[in-house]
Amino acid sequence: MRLIDNRTGLEVLGRDECLRLLEGQVIGRVAVSDAGQPEIFPVNYVLDGDEIVFRTAPGTKFDSAVRNRPVAFEIDAADATYHAGWSVVVAGHAREVTDEDRLAEIDHLPLRPWAEGEKAHVVAISTERVTGRRIVPVDAGS
Repeated sequence: MRLIDNRTGLEVLGRDECLRLLEGQVIGRVAVSDAGQPEIFPVNYVLDGDEIVFRTAPGTKFDSAVRNRPVAFEIDAADATYHAGWSVVVAGHAREVTDEDRLAEIDHLPLRPWAEGEKAHVVAISTERVTGRRIVPVDAGS
């Protein structure tokens, strides 16, 4: 049974569906706060259990993770032709992964940086709050 938000007309996705969508994608956007200003960065990632994992070099994304700060992470898909699409947003805390056993596990995941340059740091984002919405296609006949 689909749950429709009466205010927006969008289908509300449950956590399991959101995690399934997160598993099916490889590019997302991580949002952090830097000196009180929002910053958004595209990253390639994997969902490993209940954590979003990506590699990064030192910089704003990494600095946010080291401080174990709240972050947001978003993925989406859109079809402009059919006016269809969905979005999943995760709110959680970012942290640097330093445990050697955990790093060894992550090394076996399909997670390789797309951008050039060394990405020596691994960041994990907890999935404390996961929300999703899907545009409900409008009947062509209505």
